[in-house]
Amino acid sequence: MDVGDIVGIVATCLGILAVMGTGLVWLIRNVVRDEIKKATMPIQPGYRNGGESLADLAQKVDRLIARMENTQ
Repeated sequence: MDVGDIVGIVATCLGILAVMGTGLVWLIRNVVRDEIKKATMPIQPGYRNGGESLADLAQKVDRLIARMENTQ
C-alpha cells in the first residue's frame, strides 16, 4: 500500500461518515421534531386556553342531562 491507497481509504471513510451524519441530522430535524409536535399539541385546539374549560364541559353536561330528562 502506498500513500495514494491510504488517502483513498481515508477519503472513503470520511465520505461515509459525512453521509451518515447528514442522515442523522435529517432524522433529528424531521422525524423527531414531528413526533415532539404531535406529542405536545393541544388536546382540544380552537377554544380559549387551548381547549374547553371544565366550566364549559360542566355546562354542556348539565344541558345534556336536562335534555335527557325532558325526553323521558
